[in-house]
Amino acid sequence: MSDLRMREPETRPAHLDWDFGDFPYGLEPLLMPVAGQPAAAASLPGLLPAADIARTLAALDLPPGGSGAAPADDTDTLYWFRWITGHQVTMLLWHLMTELAAGAAETGAADERTLAHLEACTDGYTAMLDYTGSCPPEIYRTLIRPRMYLHHRAFSGLWAADFVPLRRLLRGQRPPWMAGPSGNRLSAAVARSRTQHEVVAARLVPAGASLLQQSAATTAVRPTPRTAALFDSFFLTARALVGRDAVVAQLLHRVRAVALDLAANGCGGPTATGEIVASLRRVVAYAGSTR
Repeated sequence: MSDLRMREPETRPAHLDWDFGDFPYGLEPLLMPVAGQPAAAASLPGLLPAADIARTLAALDLPPGGSGAAPADDTDTLYWFRWITGHQVTMLLWHLMTELAAGAAETGAADERTLAHLEACTDGYTAMLDYTGSCPPEIYRTLIRPRMYLHHRAFSGLWAADFVPLRRLLRGQRPPWMAGPSGNRLSAAVARSRTQHEVVAARLVPAGASLLQQSAATTAVRPTPRTAALFDSFFLTARALVGRDAVVAQLLHRVRAVALDLAANGCGGPTATGEIVASLRRVVAYAGSTR
């Protein structure tokens, strides 16, 4: 048993404690706004704690081995935590990006601040591609892919309801409101994300066939509300009336857990831990600027 688990609560530095799930590298359910609807103006009373930006930044500033959390007991636990929690972070980022993009589309133009926030969220999404894809290919082949297959033999990220409004943007189609130098920087961030998605996919699936592609000949499945619900259920996600402050709180809570993990275990994949942490700092700065 690790020192972290053996210490009495009052002797543990509060900002270093692992407080995600019921145990280190445990999972938590995610509560998201109904797909296609903006977050409510305020959270349901008592639903979620307020976001703690300072504690999240403190975790991101931790040196290697400085989290107070013991390394994960086994690789399955660690990489399953990363797969589920990293995708939850991605879903939250997509939701916030959709709000920003919808506002820009409505006015026909995006100001510098909006474009900078979209860039930060896009880089955060890229960081989560690196984080979730940090597992060894063998772990993906024997642990992660079989579980997705058992959930649905054609399981696909294309089913994510929060991805649908951003599909064109994240595939490199530049909308009219994405203009000027800030628009160019956002385009570059999107290009980096697309490239990194391909890099991660090639590393984890050398044969090049996703579950959706692999099953195409026998199981033709297009994205529907049913497949969106299947995607949500796999990533422990429910939909309800959720305020924007709760969306931000859940994002920060997960970013902090990711930071504690990286400080305790390192990235383990081809991407440097510092690159992921730097992108997450920009996400936290954005989240803090909109509260």
